[in-house]
Order: sequence, then structure tokens, then C-alpha cells
Amino acid sequence: MKFWTLICGSLVLAGCQGIPAPLPVLSKPKPEPEKVVEVPLRIPEPVAPQLAIADDTGTLSAWQNFRAELLQMNGSQRDALSKTLPNTAVGALQQLLLKLHPETTYAVRFKAQMQLGEQLTKLPAGLAALLRWDHAYNQKLLESESAVKALGRLNGQQQDNLDKLQKQNADLLKKIDALTQIEAKLNSAGGG
Repeated sequence: MKFWTLICGSLVLAGCQGIPAPLPVLSKPKPEPEKVVEVPLRIPEPVAPQLAIADDTGTLSAWQNFRAELLQMNGSQRDALSKTLPNTAVGALQQLLLKLHPETTYAVRFKAQMQLGEQLTKLPAGLAALLRWDHAYNQKLLESESAVKALGRLNGQQQDNLDKLQKQNADLLKKIDALTQIEAKLNSAGGG
């Protein structure tokens, strides 16, 4: 009843002012909200960054991971991977990094070193900076191996010289012994 009294009072006031009275707003009862079954939100699994010739963070992270994985692989795993790499710019760069593995032969790493040096000037700056470390590390490794080989050759030459000198020394000792025996015979024959 209060509701109707309020409406009638509003109409009377509106009529007195000469303004049409607003129509009453009737409100319908709100329906009950439907029960929604909430599915727990799954955190999406992170997408592994892909190798590419680019220098965005995800790509650089992928190259970093690839390099770390290579160091953990044995020779047969590296060979198997090498056979599956695509014939693309990314695959070619992966091949170079495979060939730079410290267990690869000197000649293969030397050739890969030269090829990587050429590639560094063509790669995006971030990727080139990342791979420059591999290039520098391999360069030091090649230099060290070259120095070890040179020292090995030098040691071999010195060992050969030492062997020759020892043989000459042994020959000279035999000759000295022979001369000493001859001198002893001459002394014993002439003195007696």
C-alpha cells in the first residue's frame, strides 16, 4: 500500500507543476543465477622456443639450450642428430655447432671454425654475440691443440737427436775401449 501511496503522491505533485508524471517503474524479480560449474583453470604449458635465425629472447634461449644439449651428447647421439637436421639456414648453423664439439677431430673443427667465422658477420647481432663465445672457445682450443702437436713434434725430433747422440756415444765408447786395448797391448809388448 505504501507503494501506491507514493505513486499517487508523485502524480499529484507532477500534476500541480504541469509536468507529465513519470510512469512508475515496475521491477520484475531477478531470476536465480544458473549454477555454473567452474572448471579449474589449467596453466598453459610453456611452448618451447624454436630455433631460428633471430635474436629475440625466446630464440636466443632456444640456441642456448641447444648448445647445452650438444655438450651432453656422445658421438653417436651427435651423428644421429646430424642426419636429421633440415637443409635450412637453421639446420646449417646447427651442423656447424655440432662440428665444433670438443670431441670432434681437429680438422673438422678447424673447417667449422672458419665457416662459423663467416656466418657471424651475417647473423643478427644477438645471435652472433651468443655464438661468438663458441667461436672464441673453439679458437683457443684449436690453438692449444696445435701447440701441443707442435711440442709433440719437437719432442719427437729431440728424442730422435738424443737417440742418435746416444748411439754415437756408444760407438765412440767402443772405439775408445778398442784404442785403450790397443794401447795396452802396445805398452805391454814394448815394455816387456
